[in-house]
Amino acid sequence: MSLSLKSLLVYGVIVGVLLGKTIPTTEIWQQLKRFPRSALLNAPVAEQKVIGSDDGPVKVYIKVHEKSPRILCATPQLRNMELMDPNFSWKGPKGTDLTKRPDMNISLTGTLTIDDFRKDLSGVYVCTIYFYSPSTKSLQSLNLKYFLYAYRDPNYTYEFQVQYHAADCQNAYNSLFLKRLHTALNQLTSDLAYTISIHKSTCHTLKVPLAGIQYELYLTLKLHLDVEELDTICENNQEDCDHNLRLEKVRHRVEAFFSKQADMYREIFGLLPFVYYIDGTLQVIRADRCKPGFGKDHKKHPNCPGCCVVCGPGSYSSGRHVSCLPCIEAIHYGESDCDIE
Repeated sequence: MSLSLKSLLVYGVIVGVLLGKTIPTTEIWQQLKRFPRSALLNAPVAEQKVIGSDDGPVKVYIKVHEKSPRILCATPQLRNMELMDPNFSWKGPKGTDLTKRPDMNISLTGTLTIDDFRKDLSGVYVCTIYFYSPSTKSLQSLNLKYFLYAYRDPNYTYEFQVQYHAADCQNAYNSLFLKRLHTALNQLTSDLAYTISIHKSTCHTLKVPLAGIQYELYLTLKLHLDVEELDTICENNQEDCDHNLRLEKVRHRVEAFFSKQADMYREIFGLLPFVYYIDGTLQVIRADRCKPGFGKDHKKHPNCPGCCVVCGPGSYSSGRHVSCLPCIEAIHYGESDCDIE
């Protein structure tokens, strides 16, 4: 839908409804694609392979409700050896035997795949391989451990910081300006199920070389999703309710809004209005959010730094923070509340 462009100058504010074509920038977090280690990583998930290690547990990140990669009961060395009469045994979290689980697939060569991975399937998986080695003429066994973690793509939002040249910090024009700015910004997003609030506004006095005393407004703008409005939109048109796509449209409109103001001021000759946007001060800050039971931890999960990984035992996330928080009472993966009975 295209909207007409309307430009009005009200105390230095351009009130416009600006809309341009946007390119979706939603990021797709694919374990083993984001962190290439071999040529196999560009293959579809069903064809990706995870190999065990003699050096310790291997961490595997699987997106919620998707199929896992193929988890091999082998090390790089074993894959190149001739094994006689190999036998494979898989145990899941809490020592559960996986051979009788309908959602667990174990091939004749010991490869494990899991359909529709859920957060409660996260945990330690151990494969034991028994085999006769023709070279040593002895029966051998090897335990391989894997840590499987469910993860989600982060939800995210944007915060905007911007500066305006202002009238005297005590001047009533500033308050009226903020009201007009708030109205103008929300006209930009009225059809996208988002509202914009002026979360913070501070006025500062600056002594500028060769320019004397000046006053500037420092503003922080926050976005708020109207869930009920989005639900209504989704009921009418499922294809039009992509949350992240709508968020990107909001960002592009806000950027265009302030860019247009800067263009207008460059065309003005003579005195500028009492309050006007300072060109180049707009900052767009992305803030990630994880769903309850999930969090980001760059140190613990360096191979999936942008992922919202399931909170492990001893931690939880209510969704108000981007990280999992310590909680002694949390004994399961994906806890969303520390007050657990």
